Amino acid sequence: MLKSYQEQLTKLQSVNEHLTQYIRTLPPPTPLIVSFALPDKFDCTAKTCKGFVRQIKLYFDHQSDKFATEEKKCAFLMTLLTGKAIDWASAVWDSDSRIKYSLDYFIDQIREVFEYPAGGRDISTQIINIKQGNRTAAEFAVEFRTLAAQSRWNHISLKAMSYHSLNPDLQTELTCRREDSSFSEFVSLAIKIDNLMRQAPKRKVDKGNSRSSQVFSTSRPPPQEEPMQLNNSRLSEEERERRRLHRLCYYCGESGHRSLGCPQKAQTNHRVNINHFSLLSNRTLTLPDILKNDTLSLELTAMVDSESYPQGHRGEVSNSRSTMHPSHKDQGHR
Repeated sequence: MLKSYQEQLTKLQSVNEHLTQYIRTLPPPTPLIVSFALPDKFDCTAKTCKGFVRQIKLYFDHQSDKFATEEKKCAFLMTLLTGKAIDWASAVWDSDSRIKYSLDYFIDQIREVFEYPAGGRDISTQIINIKQGNRTAAEFAVEFRTLAAQSRWNHISLKAMSYHSLNPDLQTELTCRREDSSFSEFVSLAIKIDNLMRQAPKRKVDKGNSRSSQVFSTSRPPPQEEPMQLNNSRLSEEERERRRLHRLCYYCGESGHRSLGCPQKAQTNHRVNINHFSLLSNRTLTLPDILKNDTLSLELTAMVDSESYPQGHRGEVSNSRSTMHPSHKDQGHR
């Protein structure tokens, strides 16, 4: 029995040695290679300069085997410039040799020439003046967070500035919900509420409940104009003088009668235009009246006080203005 166990153990040792020798003959495992996308080309736009520099540094840090020397790195960086950026680099390439042999110096020169605040304003000024406008809160948050990351402001200050940069309606919704939240929580809450507000149906304003004064009108055609209306100064001074000299009617312009007994007036259908009614904010109904003769036109406004209804209707009349259209020399004539 013991001899049998010894034979099995010997076989296992032999197999183990064979497998060990086989594993040693296998080639080493190939390392997993991560390929990096080429950085975007830079055309001198100030707002993309910081991102371009970041991409360049990451690319070189993880591709060191491809760029053994600084000179190769600078040459590769040169190929990523376009537009005004390549115009500048081409002019400096031959005049400043450090750009050819120092990547850090090349990058510093790019930042010095092209990385400047938008509109000539520093980050703090941009944060103070930025507004949401017509953008969604999500779109606005991207720009505000980008500025905030560069400002070195604390979260309390950023939260306050973010609130005051939002639209008034959104500020109202956030007034009682921002006290205990952090800056990030506040931005997320603003985005959620803004999305809900934009998805909600628009409210219709009920104009029928307005207490302000209103003027009632109908679609009836305007009343026909009378031949003469002294209160509206339809007659010119020349025409009035002509009718006076020829003893013509001031109303219709015909001879043989005075304006007081003009037959045209009898044919005129005097109606009250509903456009003349107006309902004032103090619930008073008014109606314009005109008293006139040949020489005098007096405009009055009759007001009906609705609160006198329990004791019977009562009319109150007040003068608004009076005008004397004809001159004094016309008195006594037609």
